[in-house]
Amino acid sequence: MTTPVILVSAGRQNNYTPRREVQTITAGCDIDYLAAVQRSGSVPLMLPFLASSEGIAAALSVADGLLLSGGGDILSLTYGEEPHVTSKLQDPTRDAMELEATRLALEMGMPVLGICRGLQLLNVACKGTLIQDIPTQVPGAVKHYADGLDVVLLHTMDIESDSLLAKVMETTTMAVNSWHHQAVKAVGNGLRISARARDGVVEAIEAADGRPLLAVQCHPEECAATYPQFQRVFDWLATEARSYQSRKRR
Repeated sequence: MTTPVILVSAGRQNNYTPRREVQTITAGCDIDYLAAVQRSGSVPLMLPFLASSEGIAAALSVADGLLLSGGGDILSLTYGEEPHVTSKLQDPTRDAMELEATRLALEMGMPVLGICRGLQLLNVACKGTLIQDIPTQVPGAVKHYADGLDVVLLHTMDIESDSLLAKVMETTTMAVNSWHHQAVKAVGNGLRISARARDGVVEAIEAADGRPLLAVQCHPEECAATYPQFQRVFDWLATEARSYQSRKRR
């Protein structure tokens, strides 16, 4: 068995450049994702924005798992809603790429881990919808967007005892960090809610039928070095990637 390869979706950022200089746009993801994947014993391979279905399929063909990383808001028209006034940082090209990558990964039976935007993307890919702004659309919501300079475990997440997430994290209650203003509204086809915040906001989803799909609204990649229990979701992905790799070879 060779070292599993994890495809990590990457976003785009418009970097600041001085006047009269060529504007620079970069593609990438936070290095914490790559570090967490490497700690799990896997090799991260970044998937930059691609408009080609053939290119996405080619990238998936050499991978053993898919990690949908965090980023800006998914274009609300994708799930049939007009944009809330607070919506921001949309990238329809990235949306299309990740939706196609997710569709193909699900068809292939490839394990998928979604983080923050990645959870929302997985839900939309399965025909679910999103709360577009928690502070204005969820009465009595707790704070879901931290302002701390260091890693802050901001609020509590309660995990369903019979869920995959409870098995992975080995607990049913834990404090998590938080960097989001959107969340799951209608749950996508074939998915189940596996954790909520104390205000009812969905904090994790997974496959209802036991397929290797797991998504969390917190950012475990940011926490894993300081709070090792958050590394467990990446270790889970690595384990499932090895199983997928074995199935591919049969």
